[in-house]
Order: sequence, then C-alpha cells, then structure tokens
Amino acid sequence: MQKISDKEESGNCFIKYPLLMKCKYKNLKQKTIISNGKTVAIIKKKYKKIYYYPIKSTPLFFILKKEKIINLIRKNHPLEINSNYIEFEFIDQKTDKVRILFDKKSLEFKGWKAKDSYSNDVIFTIYNLKNNLQIVDSFFKIPSEEDL
Repeated sequence: MQKISDKEESGNCFIKYPLLMKCKYKNLKQKTIISNGKTVAIIKKKYKKIYYYPIKSTPLFFILKKEKIINLIRKNHPLEINSNYIEFEFIDQKTDKVRILFDKKSLEFKGWKAKDSYSNDVIFTIYNLKNNLQIVDSFFKIPSEEDL
C-alpha cells in the first residue's frame, strides 16, 4: 500500500535487487510504477501517459540497493523502535531523507517513508511479503506510450 499525503493506493509490487521494481495499482487510472535500473516510469494506462524520472533523482535509488540498506543497519542505530516497526533513516548528500521500516518481530523489510518530487509525504507499506521469487529482468521493461 502506498500513501501520498492523504491518498491511499494498493496493489502488487515486485522488487528484484538491485534497482528493479514494478508496482501495479488497483485504481481507476490503471497506474503502474516501473524501475528498470536506470529510469523510474509512472504509467497511467487510462490516459496513455508515461512520466519518466532518472532513478538517481528518486528515493528508489537507495531503497532498491540492498547493500546500501545493509550498510545503513550495520553502521547506525535505529532512529525509532515502536510496537510494530524498527526504523532506520538514510540522509543523502542532497539532504533527502528516507526511512526504512522493518517488522519488529520478524525483522522483515516492511516499507519506507520519503518525500516525492513535490515534497509530499510518501509512506509505502509492504503486506504479504514473499521472498526469493524468480523474476526475469524483462518483467521490468518500460513500455512505450504507443503500447499502452
């Protein structure tokens, strides 16, 4: 589930380290987000429109690099521990902040908190996590607008 400001969207997301992600949301805009390792595309199939962003300019550049998350945990104390989550915070050179969430009991990756390019708060929560699925890299191919 993704929450931007007060707007919630749910769907299915697949992450393959490093830098690959595809989320298909269950909404009227038929929104999909794909990271192919270089570019993040936000696709609104209903409008046949794709918005492109260099992955390095998004929080996904940190979130989708497992070794950066492991180093963050090794070198830092948690920012917060509450009844559900353990939170670590990453701050890059541009002072962008990303909070990484882990389940307090299972220690599984549960999501992140960040700001989008419009300074909106984004909270991404993972439910029903499944590990070690085999996914081919072509699954993360960004389509062209003509193929929508």
